[in-house]
Formats: sequence, structure tokens, C-alpha cells
Amino acid sequence: MLVYFSVDNFRSISDSIELNLKAAPRLRRLKSHARSPIDTNKKLRVLKGSVLYGANASGKSNIIKAIAYAKKLISGDIELDYCDVIRSSYFLLSPKDKTDRSFTFEFTVGGSYFAYFLKTNNKIVLEEELALITQSSEVQVFYRKFDDDSYSYHSDFISNKYTDLNDKEIESAHTEFSFLTKYTPKNKPFLSEIAEKLFDSLKDSEIKNSPLRYFFVHISQAFCFFKFSLITIFPETKYSGSLPELRSGRAKYLNLISKFDTGITTLTEVNVPLSEFSDDVLEDIEKKIKKTGQLYSFKVKDVEHLAEIDSEDNSLKITKLASIHKNKSKSVQFDIIDESDGTRRLLDLIPALENTDEETNDGFGHTFIIDEFDRSLHPIISYRFLESFLSQNNNDQIIATTHEAELLDNNLLRRDEIWFTQKEKDGSTHLYSLNDYTTRYDKDIHSAYLKGVFGGIPSIVKRFK
Repeated sequence: MLVYFSVDNFRSISDSIELNLKAAPRLRRLKSHARSPIDTNKKLRVLKGSVLYGANASGKSNIIKAIAYAKKLISGDIELDYCDVIRSSYFLLSPKDKTDRSFTFEFTVGGSYFAYFLKTNNKIVLEEELALITQSSEVQVFYRKFDDDSYSYHSDFISNKYTDLNDKEIESAHTEFSFLTKYTPKNKPFLSEIAEKLFDSLKDSEIKNSPLRYFFVHISQAFCFFKFSLITIFPETKYSGSLPELRSGRAKYLNLISKFDTGITTLTEVNVPLSEFSDDVLEDIEKKIKKTGQLYSFKVKDVEHLAEIDSEDNSLKITKLASIHKNKSKSVQFDIIDESDGTRRLLDLIPALENTDEETNDGFGHTFIIDEFDRSLHPIISYRFLESFLSQNNNDQIIATTHEAELLDNNLLRRDEIWFTQKEKDGSTHLYSLNDYTTRYDKDIHSAYLKGVFGGIPSIVKRFK
């Protein structure tokens, strides 16, 4: 679960803004929304959800973009200089001409609690730290800093204070650690570089017997959070392909689509004639399948397709996702592209409802970061979706931007789950929580928000009073 996030000097964000997802200790409403993701630290209570409100151009989406950028960089999906091509990647209105930015994450994964700090400019990593947080201390998994044209490194997990390594193993650990630091590029996070080597080059037996085994365990946990647990969803993107999950039987959440009054009774997989594709496209698809030995998922006109080699006759087979609508007299198959924008948006989001109360929680839940959560959705659908998510007895988490004021309901959200962005006079983004206000627990926050009591609305609202 994401516990805390801060960022500075990114797009409209000038000075550091902080999104703190720790549950406020004095709030007693909706106690089930505050989770204890660490069995050994019951004092740590983290919120299942947070909703961000604000006027257009106030910076809500830039907070999501900051998380998405950091996630991609740490996961090794983009290079550091990718930020150069992002429009207004720095806060351009700053009189200081500051050219570095920093990101801080606190998160739980696999039963451990970590803090990760990354400071960069568009060319190199300036400073980086991963720390394991316990109830009594913070232990540096590694620390990296650029100074005087070179890097210094440190790790507490190559000592006998935090491990059971003997003197010989500690000496070997220092040697291996020095080797890893020596060949880490300046423009790449150390976390992603080590994780890449760990997953691509080392066998399980080598990791188990390595003098850096304690170091590797925490590196892999932290990396998996950014790579797999932290999921960003923008209006033009979707969470994941549904066909492999539908076929495997894991996609239990797809059964929920019929409960949201979309007209769909079920989703199915149908064959697509190969004649619909050119010979060049088919040849390219076969190459990609044979190279990976796996199913190949792709889109055609925004419709999800799945390609594979048929085991029976070793031929190429392509299928696509389709919906089934039924009434009293007949059953009709529709292409997903024929469904409404709202239904397709719901299909993008509904995988977040996959986990159920009966499923065990292994400490590797998902944190869904969603920009424009309510896009194309009816207010009642948005409300019921969020209500269903927050009622699940697991450590999955949702953080979403929205304009949907109907979600401002004391029966749906806690005060500490509601945040606002405000555009300051210098053009920068300010982020603050509803919990900063001393409101009564039964106050009509929906009406108060629309009246401008909490800010986070367009200034033109005064003209319509």
C-alpha cells in the first residue's frame, strides 16, 4: 500500500506537495477503510482510498503524472531524459530556475515497510535512498549520492549488525556491492539497475547463497511494488488485458459488469478470421509469439485481441473480447467497440474489483492511481464502484482524481480520504486535506464544497451565486 508520496518541481508543482495516506488517529467513522498492512506494526494504519478534487488546471493530473513518471523510471520502462520531452517537466514559472526534482514514496509490500527517495535532473541521478522502516529504526538498504563528479554508496545490509553474515561473507559482500555500484549508469536509478540484474542474471540458488542475500530480498520487494503493485490509469489507458484472465478463470470481476446496468450479461472470447489482417501483420505477430513463447495481446481499433499458436495444428489463432446482451427472446453478440464510452471505461476500471473478501491477503495488494476516475461514468455508477472497492476486506487501494461532487458523502468517504488541489497566485499547485478543516462529522460536505468553503473549485463559481 502507498503510505506517503511527495514531489517537488514537476510540471505545475513547485515546492514539495505531500499526499499522506496514514489514517488520522481521531477519526472513528468508516474504520474498515483504515488497514494494517504490516502484521508486526499494528500502529501503522493506511487508508484504502483517497479522492482528489480541484478546478481544471489546478494540478490534480500532474500529481498522478508525477507518480506515473517515477514508477516508469524506477521500473526501467523509460530513460531519465524522457522527462525532457514532457511539456513543462519543471515548474517553469519559478524565479529560481531550479533544475532538479525529487520524489519520495513510503509504501508497504510483502510484509515490509519501505521509504524510497529519488532526486534527479534530466541527465543524472543526484541522490537515491531505500530504507527499511521498522517500529524502532530505519535501516538503509542502500544510499547513493552524486558529489564532485563521483558517487558514494552505502548499505547497512553488508554488515553483521543487521545480518547474520560472518566476517568472510561481509568481505565478499563488500566486493560484490562495489562491483554493482561501479557499473550502474549515472542516468539510471540504482534500484532498477540492481533489480534488473537480479531478475535477469541470477538464479534462485545463487541469490540464496549470495553474501548480498539480505540486500537482494529488500531490493526485489521494493522493485516489485513499483513494477507490479503500483498501477497508474489515465483516461486513454486501461489497467490490463482481460482475455488472458477471462480464459484462465481468474477474472471473477468480469461477472460484476452485469450489476452496473450496462446491458451486458456476460463477456466472451470469439475467433477472428485471419483474413482480416494483412500478410505482413500476421507474419509480425507470429514472430513476436515465437520470440517470447507466450500469448500476444494487441489492440485493433481499440478492441482487445489475443494471438497464439494453436497447439492442435500449430497454426496462428487470433481471438477478441466481445460482449453478450440478452432479452426475453434473444441473445446478441456485440463488439466492445460498439459499447458506450461509459461501459468501456467501466471495463477499464473493473479489474480493480478483482479481489474478494474470501481471498487471502499476501501483502502484495495493488494500489490503483486513477486520473479522471469519473470520466464517462454516471454519478451513481461512480459512487457504487467506489463503495464496492472500499468495502473489500483486503489491502488494495485506490487514489483517484475526480470532479464528481456526488462522491462527497460522509457515508462513503472519511474526511482524511478527501483532498483538494488549489492553483496559487504564482501558478503552482497546492494540495491539502479536508481533515485540515474542523468540520462536524455530520456536515453536508457536498454542499459546502460547491459553495467554495474548502476551495478546490473554479473561481468563476462566484459569478453564478
